[in-house]
Amino acid sequence: MSTPSPVPVGVRLPLPTEDLTPQDQVDLCRHALDLGYSSFWVGDHVVLPETTSSPYPHTGDGKAGFRSDTPWTDPFIHLTWLAAQLPEARFGTSILILTLRNPTLVAKQLASMSWLTRRPFSLGVGTGWLREEYDAVGATFEKRGTRARRDIAQIKELLSRGSYDYTVRGADDEDVDLTFSMLPTAPAPVEFLWGGFSPLALKIVARDCDGWLPAKQSVEDLERHLVRLRAACDEAERDFSELRLVVKPGSGPDPANGAIDKDSLAAYGELGFHEAVLEMPYETRSLTDAKETLDRVAARSWL
Repeated sequence: MSTPSPVPVGVRLPLPTEDLTPQDQVDLCRHALDLGYSSFWVGDHVVLPETTSSPYPHTGDGKAGFRSDTPWTDPFIHLTWLAAQLPEARFGTSILILTLRNPTLVAKQLASMSWLTRRPFSLGVGTGWLREEYDAVGATFEKRGTRARRDIAQIKELLSRGSYDYTVRGADDEDVDLTFSMLPTAPAPVEFLWGGFSPLALKIVARDCDGWLPAKQSVEDLERHLVRLRAACDEAERDFSELRLVVKPGSGPDPANGAIDKDSLAAYGELGFHEAVLEMPYETRSLTDAKETLDRVAARSWL
């Protein structure tokens, strides 16, 4: 086992393809653990349109770095399956599009995953950018940030208390408030990390979440965002030091917004980040190629 990086580095796994089988993903994770990587993360989409007018927020031209026929697994099923075979590993989502989903069902999936795996879980969440995906699943795109705050509170209550008060139809279709149970609860901690950096996003981090998971920002931009996040914490009367800060540079082994290497990890550490996540290319040609990417990043970063 290698000496770990001063700032732990996790891995956002490549997406499943015919060239990277389920067993290949397990082998890739074991190779990453041997190299000293700290955790494994998966992203999220439910359905993708063949064309879109929604601008992708993380590239200069507004175009996403993946195609509509790119395969995406369900994050909870994917990570529960990996956890069963990698009992020493830590997992998270980067990110789950929370407001595409019913919060009660999300809580049920999280509680089940926690009960089955018996380990902490990092739930990176956000509201996404793809309006057409919301339309396809019957979710409302507008005011999704406001809904996310309510959803997070509901999920946390269900995970911890195992109950929640719902308004349901009673006799004569009149609204009735009833307390419902949802068991099992989550036996292991679930931390909520918000994935955005807009003014509203930073307020959500300060008021409702356990940490922050910004994507594809330069060190200079992160420094400016952190000033704003501290101000949001002051406004919410939240201790900034309570937050867990996880940075996610741009896509691929050599992202445009900064590669993961000794210098960038030192800079992230100076800013107070607790972990960095290497975004592997969405699709890889083979297990060998994926392992070589991990080898290359580890060699220039801490090996």
